[in-house]
Amino acid sequence: MRFLRRRTGVLLRGTSLAAFAGVALAVTALVITLALMNGYSRAIATALQRGNAHMVGFALGSLEPGEATELSGRIAEVNGVLRATPVTYLSGLLVDPSEPTNPIPVTLKAVADPPSYTGLDAWPADQGLVAVFGGRLSERVGFSPGDTATVRLPPDGGSWILPALRLEVIGTFRLAFAEFDERWITIPLSETLQVLPELGVAGIEIELADPMAVDRARENLADLDPRLLFTDWREMNSAMFAAIRWQTLSLFVVLSLVVAVSSFQVSSALVVLAIDKQRSAGMLQALGATPARIRRVLVISGLLLGGSGVAAGITFGCIASWIMTATRAIRFPPGLARIYMVDSIPLIPTPLHIAAVAGVCLLLVFVASIWP
Repeated sequence: MRFLRRRTGVLLRGTSLAAFAGVALAVTALVITLALMNGYSRAIATALQRGNAHMVGFALGSLEPGEATELSGRIAEVNGVLRATPVTYLSGLLVDPSEPTNPIPVTLKAVADPPSYTGLDAWPADQGLVAVFGGRLSERVGFSPGDTATVRLPPDGGSWILPALRLEVIGTFRLAFAEFDERWITIPLSETLQVLPELGVAGIEIELADPMAVDRARENLADLDPRLLFTDWREMNSAMFAAIRWQTLSLFVVLSLVVAVSSFQVSSALVVLAIDKQRSAGMLQALGATPARIRRVLVISGLLLGGSGVAAGITFGCIASWIMTATRAIRFPPGLARIYMVDSIPLIPTPLHIAAVAGVCLLLVFVASIWP
């Protein structure tokens, strides 16, 4: 390959540089996109694991408070379970003091023990019906600790009067997940049942030592009580994660086509190289080199050119992903956070994604090197 290292013309240098830059930029975009989609999926999963229980055992009907407490104790003793507590959910309308005629739809999570995101070890005693508001919800209505909030509940059968809960705000939480921060209110279960004795307990909220070990936990809990139907955070949000996976695959295919277009610049560079080295190739043939051997040299040249672009693109993509994650470059205002469900997105490339990018891009470069 010594004849390839001889002095080259401006046209060959220009086409080679353009091919290198084109492949590198396309691969960089592909790496950043996959890192973005992976980070988005992880951000949603992390927020869901913090805001929701890892598993919930829903009762077929409802449970009495004593039954729920007894079941929670049995579940907490199962291997891999960190915490189990009775829980029920309510939908309501939060009265906005500034706009009483325009209430805000909210979800009330009544739980026996305060979740870790509330920052409380236990609910305050003898303080009535207290509440921890989502951070953005409290900002929207202007509530702060010590204020009293009113939540209207759906009417009882045959009544047009909306029953109301009066809640004392004792704190706020932020989970970087729009649905929780803008719609959720966490309240103590025992006080809620005192105000609404007909309510009952919907199920048991379960926190696991390993949030990803839900399948093993299901097996351990399968025969615990026939009244409980267990589900987990992945199953409850399976449609959303499936949509993210399809989006990731679609973007990978589309951007791979961009890499394919960029790799044809490698073909152009090889054509220019063949023309530029035509005399040298003729001399080699006169000395006994076969056309197949010269063709192999050109293919290797294309692989070196395109492969260096792929390597540079992967490197640039990983560095850019790290910088954008460290600086939290992708952040959303409240309006967009409501659409994308999270406040910010980290960019997290994975070894599997890097291997897929390298394999597909090198294959495209190889095809482009053979074509001329």
